[in-house]
Amino acid sequence: HRRYARRELLRLSAGVALLAACSGGESLLARDPRPPGQRRQGELAIALPPGSREHALPPQLVYACLVALDPRSGRVYGDLAESVEHVEPLVVRMRLRANLRFHPDADDMARAITADEVRREFAERRAAGEFVFAQALERVEAPDARTLVLRLRVPFSLLFDYLADGALAGIRSVARSPAIEAPLGSGPFVPTAVEGNGVTLVPHPLFHRARQPLLEQLTVAPGATGTESEQRGGAPELRMLAPAGGRPETLGGHVLVRRASRRMLALGLSLLPQKGGRAVRHVAAFQDERVRRAVALSLDRERLLELHDGTVSGPVGPAHGPDALPAGELARHPLYAHRPAEARALLAAAGHEGLAFALETAMRPARGLGQTIAEQLRAGGFAPALRVLPPNDWEALLVNGDFEAGLIELDELRTADIGLRLQMAGGLSGTFSWWGYSAPAFDVAARQAFAELDPRRRAERSRAAQRELLRQVPALLPISAPHEYVLLPPNLRGYDFDAFEFNDGWLSSRWFLDPARDPRA
Repeated sequence: HRRYARRELLRLSAGVALLAACSGGESLLARDPRPPGQRRQGELAIALPPGSREHALPPQLVYACLVALDPRSGRVYGDLAESVEHVEPLVVRMRLRANLRFHPDADDMARAITADEVRREFAERRAAGEFVFAQALERVEAPDARTLVLRLRVPFSLLFDYLADGALAGIRSVARSPAIEAPLGSGPFVPTAVEGNGVTLVPHPLFHRARQPLLEQLTVAPGATGTESEQRGGAPELRMLAPAGGRPETLGGHVLVRRASRRMLALGLSLLPQKGGRAVRHVAAFQDERVRRAVALSLDRERLLELHDGTVSGPVGPAHGPDALPAGELARHPLYAHRPAEARALLAAAGHEGLAFALETAMRPARGLGQTIAEQLRAGGFAPALRVLPPNDWEALLVNGDFEAGLIELDELRTADIGLRLQMAGGLSGTFSWWGYSAPAFDVAARQAFAELDPRRRAERSRAAQRELLRQVPALLPISAPHEYVLLPPNLRGYDFDAFEFNDGWLSSRWFLDPARDPRA
């Protein structure tokens, strides 16, 4: 490990202290793009993956948020809020749109959405212990009906990521929905009926975007059952496909669309004999940067991407758009090259030729993918022994750092910071790294990213932190982000699968069916 003088670390840390000065009344919202010039028409059915819970609804369809965040660009748009200002280092002021209304209740009355209603909603979430409201926000003020003031405890880079997620910060009414067992919503669609396992939704009649949503009706139900609804002349059907570790087959008339998921396949190396106060298995040779570099150069990533059906990934996965390192940059990076001869030379120089260790995993496709990685490591001069463990056993070993090397699939890295925290000396919990890895300069750079409120500035610092990490050769080597797929009817427009919650929420009012491309016409 490289040693850093105290003066050097203080210089690196200085940037964090300076962040507090980088505010002062600036607007954080991007200008809304022009909506499509379409009239409201058409019905769409959404078939969720088999096994989805009954009456499952993407919450963004029903609950509007203060803001919307496009993960592909880092741009923040106004949803219920028409303006957002960063007025002090720990203070954000928002101005709500005029004449906002919740969905109509059983008496067809629509309660007004005011700043005080939002303050009440956030207070309820705080009382429930929800993270952003209980930990990140000091208090929420509503000085008048349309002004909301958020006071933070500390600089928090994920504020807008949380506020833009309908599941985490969607604005709910105190009144209950007459159709579903949930509070009334504020978003583009109103649940009106439950039939079997499905829910029917219609446009919010008092939605704050004029002439939107563009669909006349949505039906959401778990389980794709084939083309029966379309064969009966029913609504075109959009089908969410469960992750299957490979490219699915297409169905006649549908368009197969994919995105890089928020999962990550990675190879982790254990460096230290103690983690979290416990004695654990490790390989001392992995502490040598040359040995870790040899592991990286042994991997044929193109072959692994083909086997695992994924997109190349840096420490922050490609689903996080501007926070992620570009695929082209990763492809050119020395650590991502396949050079087994150079790997063998590095091992020889380090005095660890034929280094033996256990390579453990619990992944479903482990016998194929794990064997391929083991073969690639052998070609690079290592002597790995593959062990496939029951999932619960492997998870217990992983979270305690009790392994020598592991092929790991990390699920739902929902926010960009997780990829950085996984690599830090304190790990996800802030107490210890599963790998026993420590890189002080990277930790400082990561904390600078965590202190940036503006998502696009945060993205710049996140990329800088990852470049520093890769320069030092991490103990967790990202390989790929597996693909996810959806089947779209050919006449559906405005559906951006790679936008995640931004698609289900802010963009959903712009989805429309193009009659010129209706296969039934």
